Amino acid sequence: MSGQVPAERPSSQQPSVLELCMSQQSHHQNGIRLSFNPEITEAITLEKLPYHYCAVTGNVNLAAFLYTQKVPFSKGITIANFAADGKEGTTPWKKPVTLSPVDIADMAGHRHAALVLALIGAQVPLHWTRDNHCLYPRSFKSQVKTLMKAVTTSPFFASLPGPARMLLVDTLVISLAQETVWSPLSPQVWREEWEQCVGDEYEEAQQIPDAQQSDAKAPSDNPHMASYQFQIRARPPNGRWRSSLLLGLAVGLVAAEAAHSTGCSGPMLNAVAFCAGVTRPMSTAICLGISTLLRKKLQRH
Repeated sequence: MSGQVPAERPSSQQPSVLELCMSQQSHHQNGIRLSFNPEITEAITLEKLPYHYCAVTGNVNLAAFLYTQKVPFSKGITIANFAADGKEGTTPWKKPVTLSPVDIADMAGHRHAALVLALIGAQVPLHWTRDNHCLYPRSFKSQVKTLMKAVTTSPFFASLPGPARMLLVDTLVISLAQETVWSPLSPQVWREEWEQCVGDEYEEAQQIPDAQQSDAKAPSDNPHMASYQFQIRARPPNGRWRSSLLLGLAVGLVAAEAAHSTGCSGPMLNAVAFCAGVTRPMSTAICLGISTLLRKKLQRH
């Protein structure tokens, strides 16, 4: 090493992510494609998306029951894809936008469900044993160390025979795991009173296939539905309000077409209002106006 600090590269030679996005090509034009998958308009049901259903309803006990039944944990719903052909049009790439059960729980405002689903997704065992202690969160292991330090220094603990000491330690740690790691769950879960704590969904949840049955299930023959897509073209920055308006208009166009095709006008228009940063009536006007102009233009051709 020479000990000399290398000279800073000029800012023009240090591209940002935005500049990389502006250099992308799609269909021989500058821009990035964004396509929405049909799953964005489909209902979340217990049969098709069991853990996402738990996230929407906030039913943590149902999620625990599915976990004990070894129902596979869904990685996420792909609602959209960003794609382009690369900087020179020779390196195509695609980036999916997915929502996991934890994301859905956060969006639905179910904090406890998000916590439980995150534990399930991380494969943290529901029932603690000495063998699976390594799979528990680091914070819990720290609590166990503190507890063991307090217990082992007690004269009462020292007076117990060996088997009684092990039983006492196991009972304390199991209780600690239930009260701290899995605290959102009902006490009925530990008594395996599933029908009482799960609720009306108990019978339907029993019919959901486990991991082995899911792997053996034949793939669906349903054709893939056409997705809604538009192209985002990069423009030189001319102010934040113009970029926001252009993005809002683009999202409005896609949402209008999707709402017209699927009949889901309410959720789509709410999405436009959120993305474009405008009010619901304004988003409605944008959607309907652009949609009408597009249809007229297509009819002429």
